[in-house]
Amino acid sequence: MNLRNAEELSYTQIREIDKRKTVCFLPVSALEVHGPHLPLGMDLYMARWMAEEAGRRFAANHPDWTVIQYPPLPLGTDELPLAGSMNTNQRTVYTGLRDQGESLARAGFEYIVVTNGHGGPRHASGIEAACRRVSRKTGAGMFSPSIAVMHAIITGAHFDFIEEQLGRPLSDAERDGMLSGEHAGTWETSFMLAQNPDLVEEGYQHLAKNGPPTFGPLQAAGEKFLAFREKRGADTSHSREVLGAITGGLGWLLNTRYGYAGPAISYQGTPAVASAEIGHIFRELLANGCHELVEDVTSGRKSAVDVRSIASDPLVIQPGVLSGLGMAAAAVIALLVLL
Repeated sequence: MNLRNAEELSYTQIREIDKRKTVCFLPVSALEVHGPHLPLGMDLYMARWMAEEAGRRFAANHPDWTVIQYPPLPLGTDELPLAGSMNTNQRTVYTGLRDQGESLARAGFEYIVVTNGHGGPRHASGIEAACRRVSRKTGAGMFSPSIAVMHAIITGAHFDFIEEQLGRPLSDAERDGMLSGEHAGTWETSFMLAQNPDLVEEGYQHLAKNGPPTFGPLQAAGEKFLAFREKRGADTSHSREVLGAITGGLGWLLNTRYGYAGPAISYQGTPAVASAEIGHIFRELLANGCHELVEDVTSGRKSAVDVRSIASDPLVIQPGVLSGLGMAAAAVIALLVLL
């Protein structure tokens, strides 16, 4: 009985729990359009899977600990602005998670794990910033393993493991699909084919590779800046990835709202090469990656504030930065566009 649902616990039971040896799992992701074929709750399904399966594995490994599963929070920013998406601003995501975390920390809980299935840059940075804030302010270990785990998967870090599990080499089409970005593409479509195939609409097999346009002016300005840094000997590979995420996100926003670069695009990647067999492996990678980081933090091998992803690096997407800079930020962005 060391695996509990928060909504079922009484006040008496809460007081009896040894909170120093308890891990609270809190899934968070909003409803968002995922292509023409996947449900709005795609990201919530992934967030809940990571919480439930990583929590189950931790509870099985540590019978003297308690794992508490909290209901998912339907919050998200940088959602596709299409009918059905539920978008909040980044500050709401940040403050909502901060307040939830501080509430748990005041109750005496020392480990809080936020799982997330949505990869929007400002969404992910808001979650990780809230976790760091709670950890530093309260002394509790609040962290989100999801973005770092997912980033490693979709950038090809586990291809050897995937082929080993499949018992065959990946086809060129599968490799390309897995590396061509991800929003309702190969990975997420495969996940849902394994999780609940009834929620995948027929016709996904005919959805070829697609993706949002990048916002050209900002991309060009960023390329000039990175070329300048490269001439000075800087390694810009990481910066190029960040630039691509930002300009792609902005281009997608302009595309879906104003028709920039053509008709509205609702997915990124290649749904056509998805399969349930890939989905089961994807689920295993997600759950195992989250579980390993939970083990690292609870054992003291890793600090909660050191669990972070690529989303925590660019200053411009951190919570409150643009609102705090005000006109100065607007002027810098305008200058970049005009360069």
